[in-house]
Amino acid sequence: MEKHTVQTRTGGSVLVAGFAVNKAKTKILIEGARANVRFDNARPIALVVRVKDNAADPMSIVRIFRMKPAKKRRTAVIAAAGTFHVTSNDMDYLSFSARKYGESSYYLTLDESPAGEYGITVSNPNNIDEKMVIVSTFGIDGNTTEK
Repeated sequence: MEKHTVQTRTGGSVLVAGFAVNKAKTKILIEGARANVRFDNARPIALVVRVKDNAADPMSIVRIFRMKPAKKRRTAVIAAAGTFHVTSNDMDYLSFSARKYGESSYYLTLDESPAGEYGITVSNPNNIDEKMVIVSTFGIDGNTTEK
């Protein structure tokens, strides 16, 4: 899969009933409207994801999320904060099943495969202060309608 270091952007406010309501969203931005790696949802989709070691629960460190495509880039909202509430992690995740694969990988099987653009992040539970977010991207094509 293609790996991208992502840009993040935060901003936004809305005027509601004469009151300025701050509603800031933090988004990740990846250049290009579509991933080059494509899967067909007519067949089961399985991925091998490399991690530091596979001692951790894969559900706690691997995230597969939907991205919104536009003409020049794909985006995903990773956090949103409003005047009256804070929503962290507002992403649309795909569920998957996982099993260990070797000593430093997981074999993931997607439980569902709706058409769309997706990103995968792997966090390192041993590194509290990760400086850079790496997103691997892929797309799913097929007859299933996008959300």
